[in-house]
Amino acid sequence: MRVVPPFHTSQTCAACGRVDPESRKGCGRLYACVHCGHEDDADHNASVEIEARARRTGGTVTNSTRSVPRTRVPATGRRRMREARQPAHAS
Repeated sequence: MRVVPPFHTSQTCAACGRVDPESRKGCGRLYACVHCGHEDDADHNASVEIEARARRTGGTVTNSTRSVPRTRVPATGRRRMREARQPAHAS
């Protein structure tokens, strides 16, 4: 296990690697990179950057649950409702 300094991980883009405080406005939960347009939850973005730093320094990530990139899916409470079926026209 390697210790990774968390310095600037909340301001570093996990997609392009640029550090910019403008990408993290206020105390919001959204991270939005002003350079490449990458958007993510701020904590998730920082954790991906910390994991990448650990890998770059030769450390192994023993507690990682991510083996493949994750695809975002809509929340269960926000599913689109089916349109009501139109009644068949009687001829």
